[in-house]
Amino acid sequence: MRFIALFRKEFRECLPWLLLAGVGLLLIFGLFLQFRERSIYGYIFNLRPGSAIESYQLGRYSELSSIGIWLCVISIGLGLALGIRQFWYGFFTKTWGFEIHRSVSRGSILWVKILASMTTFVMSLGIIWTFIFLYCSRPGGLLIVPTLRIYIEGWIYIALGFVIYLGTALSGLTEARWYTTKIFGIAFAGLVLLAITFQWQIFHAFLFVTIGIVILLSQVIYKFLCREF
Repeated sequence: MRFIALFRKEFRECLPWLLLAGVGLLLIFGLFLQFRERSIYGYIFNLRPGSAIESYQLGRYSELSSIGIWLCVISIGLGLALGIRQFWYGFFTKTWGFEIHRSVSRGSILWVKILASMTTFVMSLGIIWTFIFLYCSRPGGLLIVPTLRIYIEGWIYIALGFVIYLGTALSGLTEARWYTTKIFGIAFAGLVLLAITFQWQIFHAFLFVTIGIVILLSQVIYKFLCREF
């Protein structure tokens, strides 16, 4: 019961960011639907109505992939917002002492925060991204039917936001100064972002994200359990 009560409290604090990210992604999708014909014929191919489109041109472009960059940006912003709210705000308001000295273990407090953030990512971005993909994959949805690769890329972008979240949390928990090791969490998350940006192989991108999550999560757990608040 205490775990559930803590989860409700953390999720309630994440709710504004959940709504902001979800509404932002839906708004971008709405603009995409409104201007997709113009982007296909005018911007990408620069053809007049009735002109022939070569088969290789259809294979090179996907309309839905244009949302990917926005999904990535929103996911990164959500990760930063949640990381600061959960692991920095307590230092600014000096409320960590109250939160840590509850009648639950530190491990439970940490996992509640992480679970609430994961739920926020799934509900605000994951479910909406799945809806967008299914909507665009229906017969007559788009000129170029999106592939499964695009759907997986979207989830990698969402997972990348979680990497940013963990990096922000680690930097907030580290007691060192900014010009020393305190910046490691955000810097490492930035390296993962950079590695994925220049990576064309889905498996390698997934591998980089997984390694980033494992390394940062282990450091966050260690810092949270050992830090003196």
